[in-house]
Amino acid sequence: YVRDEASLAQVREFLVLKSIYQLKEADPHTFSIPRLQGRAKAAAVEIQGDEYGNGTLRAMHSQLYRVTMQHAGLDERLGAYLDLAPAAVLASDNAAVMFGLHRRLRAAAIGHLCALEMTSSAPMRRYARGLRRVGLPPEAAEYFLEHVGVDAVHEQVAVHDMVVPLVAADPALRADVLLGAATATLLDGDLATAAVAAWASGRSALRGPLP
Repeated sequence: YVRDEASLAQVREFLVLKSIYQLKEADPHTFSIPRLQGRAKAAAVEIQGDEYGNGTLRAMHSQLYRVTMQHAGLDERLGAYLDLAPAAVLASDNAAVMFGLHRRLRAAAIGHLCALEMTSSAPMRRYARGLRRVGLPPEAAEYFLEHVGVDAVHEQVAVHDMVVPLVAADPALRADVLLGAATATLLDGDLATAAVAAWASGRSALRGPLP
């Protein structure tokens, strides 16, 4: 929908919906790193290092998203649009934070992260095309284009170097890995369904008008 049909106003709403998590991208899953061991821990550090720009501020994914918000004329401060976020956004964000904060749910956090990496690359390319279609400058799409290539690599690292060793070392964690992955896809699907339904009927996907 963003690639082919969304208006500029709807694209701005889309960016607001994503901002609740994307402006702190990687932080919830990083909490799981001290609770991992061996190869799975090393793989998580590799993925998260890329998320944080490997020490370069401009390359941090959360910083790239701030640039996108700025080019769209939106407030790039974390939580600036919290009161406008519908329940589906908060549920998705809260799940990631909950998994990351609880040691007993560390495998769910890894499954959640893995699902995000595995389903990211193709949609990110579509989002970038949609932003360009509605007239936003090329810099606004940089966040999404960055993920096209990076997440294609992260998908392989997440599956083969993070999840497989984690479950091999402790098969009892398999159910929690699947719980995290299912939660990510279910809640993201709920949000997408609600947002597209609102836009297709001429309504806002937010709880109130953008200031």
